[in-house]
Amino acid sequence: MNKMGRTRISGFLRKRAEDDMHQKITNHLARIRIATKALMRCVKAWRKQKFTELDKEVGIVGAEENAADHLLSEIWLELTKGNLRSKLRGNILTFVKRVDEIANYSKRAAENFLILHKLKLPDHIFDEIEKACELINMATDKLAEALSIYRKDIQRTVDLTSEISFLEHQVDGLYSRLKNHYFEYNKYSDNFAGLVIFDHAMKDLEKAANSAEDASDVLRSIVISEV
Repeated sequence: MNKMGRTRISGFLRKRAEDDMHQKITNHLARIRIATKALMRCVKAWRKQKFTELDKEVGIVGAEENAADHLLSEIWLELTKGNLRSKLRGNILTFVKRVDEIANYSKRAAENFLILHKLKLPDHIFDEIEKACELINMATDKLAEALSIYRKDIQRTVDLTSEISFLEHQVDGLYSRLKNHYFEYNKYSDNFAGLVIFDHAMKDLEKAANSAEDASDVLRSIVISEV
């Protein structure tokens, strides 16, 4: 076989490997999207003091986080085969790690909501928590859209990553406002341990948004490097 023939076969195999990896990453991100949608329902159940419903939704977040972990292991194993270019492998590894963190932080936040289920907060605080979870879910949905088109529509992909950054900044603003409510916590509960858990839950929401933005930054760098 001549050199040109080997080059064509090599290019074909690389393209197939990239397509297979893209599908695995898409499946992984799909699990995270289910988890962030369940996280939104967790807050609504907590707000309405529906413990059984909250427990069910927390279970969904946990199950999807576990499923995402299994898929992440498969992606890592596939990357060790060396079928992709070195730089692309590194970017993919960073991307899936950041995406996986969204599920990890969502799970931790949901579990803390479950611990706090008896805590009755005023509507304005629940509004802010719900909004933060909604923004995280929106960022995850936009991340999935960007992943689906990044090889076809560079401009739209870059626009989506900018939109995700804007959503993350909004979550940062909500997190700052929620921290201000710590000074009011004694009005709703005299349990200091509850305040610590509440703080952890709010930090987890902020970290989930950060991870979504970090993942979008990696995807943008992949797009730019392939131009």
